[in-house]
Amino acid sequence: MDRVFRTAAAALLFGLVCAPVAVAAPEYAPNSVIVKYANGASPTQRSLVGTAAGVLKSLGKVTGLGAELVRVTGDPAKVAASLNRSSDVLYAEPNYIYRATVIPNDPRFGEQYGLDNTTGADIDAPEGWGTNALGAGAFPAALNGAKIGIVDTGIQAGHEDLAGKVANCAGVNSFGMLLGLFADPTIVPDKCVDDNGHGTHVAGIAAANTNNGIGVAGVAFNSPLAICKALNSAGAGSLVAVANCIAYLANNGAKIISMSLGGPGSTTLKNAVTAASQNSLVVAASGNAGNGTVNYPAGYPEVVSVAAVDRNGARAPFSTFNSDVEIAAPGVDILSTWNNGAYNTISGTSMATPYAAGVAAVIAGNTPGGPSDWRAKLDTSVNGPGGRSPEIGFGRVSLLKAAT
Repeated sequence: MDRVFRTAAAALLFGLVCAPVAVAAPEYAPNSVIVKYANGASPTQRSLVGTAAGVLKSLGKVTGLGAELVRVTGDPAKVAASLNRSSDVLYAEPNYIYRATVIPNDPRFGEQYGLDNTTGADIDAPEGWGTNALGAGAFPAALNGAKIGIVDTGIQAGHEDLAGKVANCAGVNSFGMLLGLFADPTIVPDKCVDDNGHGTHVAGIAAANTNNGIGVAGVAFNSPLAICKALNSAGAGSLVAVANCIAYLANNGAKIISMSLGGPGSTTLKNAVTAASQNSLVVAASGNAGNGTVNYPAGYPEVVSVAAVDRNGARAPFSTFNSDVEIAAPGVDILSTWNNGAYNTISGTSMATPYAAGVAAVIAGNTPGGPSDWRAKLDTSVNGPGGRSPEIGFGRVSLLKAAT
């Protein structure tokens, strides 16, 4: 009997938890500091203190505050710290960067902690949406972003929050009995109806219609979707079905291919991923075993392996941890679209993967080059303690960093 790939929707209730992911340091403009000298400090004292700290010249006044913007050499934070040690300085600080933070009008956005929350353990979605790369908060309706391909249980294309999103729809002709006997793995058009709910949930996370006054918001709201149904109503599909769907999505222009599924390694799967990676960046779930087991296709060098974190930025207990884990994203109690026009909250690296795919799509839509360039940008578009760990890879994905 064929081996099957099973989706990673169910969360295990035990496992290790890593330390919380660090909140990103504030941004500030290079080569400048704001400083306010003490009223009693003479021009000579100010010059001596400033020169010693690295101040080159004044650039202008801060209106009504008696402070000024000065050009400096070196790290502005270190220059400000040096200035603050002098009694001739009332205060000095970097010239911090502030960005537009836009909140969509989707009524359940407040429940989507993975997009925005008070602990900082989110993907910086409002900040990212506020950049010019995504319309500076206007939430344009045009689907001009990079196409996201999804291999899963299909999609409820008529869902109120997914209407108009599907650019390509196909699926296995016949799953047959026991996923092998009498099955026809040929991919045929217009067979992507979701009979499980998992695929619809994944699609909503990645790219639900946003700022439409309905339901939830999607990460890459301007990305069209290409859907290939390789998994049946039980969330399982054969190797050949998954391989054929990967090829279908790559051949239909999906710049990002998202796979919230996993199973054993195989030559066929490896070859399918390698072929697709020529033009598409493939991301996949690291797995829900809560141990160091490598899950495939996530384990292949061509694939970005995605781990799950909770609302505090800690690795989810069920999330697989190993040296192959490349990035992390929210994956615990994730609200998204579901079958029958509903919304549902479930957990798993299955949920983290479309978060990462959405961020990758924003990168692909705004970064020249191909999959290797997008992957390099994705690996640095993260918040984390630095370096790479088996628990969260390079860190938790940041839409703000991806969009800038």
